[in-house]
Amino acid sequence: MSNEDTPRRAFLGQLSLIALAASAPPAASVARRRPPPAEASTSPWDMSWVDRVTPAKYKVVLESTNLNDGAVLDLAQDIMDTFHEVYDSPDDETRVVVVMRQLGPPMALQDALWDRYAIGEVRNVTDPVTKAPARRNPFLRVARGESTYEGQAKLEPLMARGMIVLVCNRAAMHLARALAERSKRDVEQVRADVRGGLVPGALLMPNGIFALVRAQNAGCGFLKL
Repeated sequence: MSNEDTPRRAFLGQLSLIALAASAPPAASVARRRPPPAEASTSPWDMSWVDRVTPAKYKVVLESTNLNDGAVLDLAQDIMDTFHEVYDSPDDETRVVVVMRQLGPPMALQDALWDRYAIGEVRNVTDPVTKAPARRNPFLRVARGESTYEGQAKLEPLMARGMIVLVCNRAAMHLARALAERSKRDVEQVRADVRGGLVPGALLMPNGIFALVRAQNAGCGFLKL
């Protein structure tokens, strides 16, 4: 065995441990723990994602506290691909939850907000195509000039495969205040823009810690970048 094989075998071993730790309990047990619809409907937060996580065979929650050039998306893709490789399992058996907190929420905002509030300049994010401060969300989808492989580790294709994106409301509102001050706009208007400007499918949670704990309650292993 070559030296190059060792890191990958170690990585696969770590993922297998996650799979064992995060394996779902028997269906009857899951049904007993799942809150009744009436209880779920009283929450002002959309908790429907829990029902997508609970029955998954392999599941993990990733904490993204910074943009880090999209490292969390690379990791999410690698986990999905490797579990498929090892177990020949479909995507719906492997559930990856990404919690964007602290400095991570801009990754979940649509292109229009990146342009309107110059988020690339604010967060020092360079567009890989233009090499200038990003005026679009470079983590959302592949752009002309990017490789096909890079395009797979983007929000849209990963969410289409079942990845769940949860955004810390507390951090998102702090971001909105900073953007309002920088652009000299009304804070409440910018907060409304941020709440309404999440990428389709991303969900605001009261705070990131709640989302991390709730995902683990639903059976996810926890992996910190």
